[in-house]
Amino acid sequence: MWLYIWLGVTALALILEFITNDLISIWFVGGGIIAMILSACGLDWYVHLPVFIVVSLLSMLLLRKFALKHLIKDQEKTNADSAIDKEYVLLSSIAFNKYGSIKVNDVVWTAVCEDDRAEIPEGTIVKVVGIKGNKYIVKEIKMAAVQYVFVMQ
Repeated sequence: MWLYIWLGVTALALILEFITNDLISIWFVGGGIIAMILSACGLDWYVHLPVFIVVSLLSMLLLRKFALKHLIKDQEKTNADSAIDKEYVLLSSIAFNKYGSIKVNDVVWTAVCEDDRAEIPEGTIVKVVGIKGNKYIVKEIKMAAVQYVFVMQ
């Protein structure tokens, strides 16, 4: 009977892993296979149940970081992502329910303010803080008062 239980646990873990593909349940497959082998050898449940738990936890703790690093690649960054944390001049003003625009790499993009109620006038320097759909989320850069001293020679 336990042989079929471990077969079911292993199959369920594999199916869940194929559905999610997030390295969540794959660790139970290894534990299930070892427990299935122990069950087939005629050992009692109080032997293969702790072995299942220990093998599953150890494989998760020892291999998950390695597997995430090598098997699941980070989402590839796009050219649009390269504008984040950079400053641009606002080409058209942003107001409540009115989008502005900025020019990034010779392409004009729609810009929305980080604060929905804020208004930013045209010509203001803004910093891109994120992307929402096909719009850049920006915030106004507050410039400190700068004194220019001209030295005549």
